[in-house]
Amino acid sequence: MRYFTTIKRLIAVRNKRILSASKFILLFSFAVFNLQASQVNEPKQQIVSASANEEHREEGHDSEEHGEEGHDSDEEHGEEHEGEEHGNEAGHVDKEEHEPGLVELNVNSDKLFKIRTEKTQLKTISKEITAPGEVVLNAYKTAIVSLRIDGQVIKRLVKMGDHVVKGQAVAEISSIRMADAQQAYIVDSKEWFRVKKLGKNVVSGKRFIEARSSWQSSKARLLALGLDQKQLESLEENGAPDGIFKMISPIAGVVFSDDFIEGQYIQAGGQLFVISDESKIWVEVAVSPSQASLFSAGDIAEVDHDGEIHQGKIIQVSHLVSETTRTQKIRIEVNNKDDDLHPGQFVSSRLKQKLTEQKLAVPESALVRTADGDWGVFVEVKPRHFKQLEVELIRRQGDLMVISGVEIGESVVIEGAFYLSAELAKSGFDPHGH
Repeated sequence: MRYFTTIKRLIAVRNKRILSASKFILLFSFAVFNLQASQVNEPKQQIVSASANEEHREEGHDSEEHGEEGHDSDEEHGEEHEGEEHGNEAGHVDKEEHEPGLVELNVNSDKLFKIRTEKTQLKTISKEITAPGEVVLNAYKTAIVSLRIDGQVIKRLVKMGDHVVKGQAVAEISSIRMADAQQAYIVDSKEWFRVKKLGKNVVSGKRFIEARSSWQSSKARLLALGLDQKQLESLEENGAPDGIFKMISPIAGVVFSDDFIEGQYIQAGGQLFVISDESKIWVEVAVSPSQASLFSAGDIAEVDHDGEIHQGKIIQVSHLVSETTRTQKIRIEVNNKDDDLHPGQFVSSRLKQKLTEQKLAVPESALVRTADGDWGVFVEVKPRHFKQLEVELIRRQGDLMVISGVEIGESVVIEGAFYLSAELAKSGFDPHGH
């Protein structure tokens, strides 16, 4: 009966293509030979004369023992070949007693492959996703320096890449309209100072109000055209309406653009510079609407650029879905005081919810593929005995894998699971008992 079982298992293993054709034929022939030999010897072992004398009974008894020894030798020899067939060097138990999906290791194998286990437990995790993103200018810390009147560039005072401070002059402009406005201001200013000096007792109230209003209007016009208070005071001192004035940077930052040349005539609204403060920069990430719904302003974010991690936070989640990509934008603000990130760079971002939850999770190294292609883990049922269990992978959380299918407190293999999976595959058994 033992050899019938061996023959069946050889056929099953060959069907799974674990054995080569030549080795299968050799082992199959050997098993059939042992089967025939056992059928021939078995009747001889059972024939014992009840009326034989003591000597004959002893001789028959010795012969029976000899037959049993030969039979056992044949069985042991068959078992040895059967163990070789399935690669039993790792110390597997006998096939008839082998539980489906079970791997048994000897002491040497356990130490050699450094099998390490960890008891499963609920871990505090938050929902998170990883998505590509692009570094863009922080629009709330960016300014455009443009002309408010037609004018000609006389001199460039800064260039692209320069750091500027708020109120710094960046270009010198000449404008006919500015000269007219300067002249009107000088006239109105002198008239106002004269009337004010005479006082309301000498001049009429109407003239006093008109002189003051004209002066205030001329001053406001110059400020609106681009003069700052410092240039206005200088005009009052020298009284020369030359039409030349300086463009001023409204913020501190870096010059990103200066697409003009000296001598160029630029119309009102024409752009001279783009200046931005890069100390806090933005990263924009495009995700699906279902993913965007998981996050809100204030959630944590990490930005990875060339292996360097930058901490940030979500400041905005767009409500607009792109018509072309069907995605929504999530905007991340990143501290960039070291000036590592620049607009146009592509990065990888990890978005994390503030809210956390308790989930059963294991390291990624604990998961292996079963014979059916499903996910599985190995659980230590007793020392050096590991059983493969199918699990359901719910989602990935960074380096952890949220799963279901094992109980809390079970010892799951977190190092060496790949080796156990290979040993199980070599054994030729279906781990699911199908």
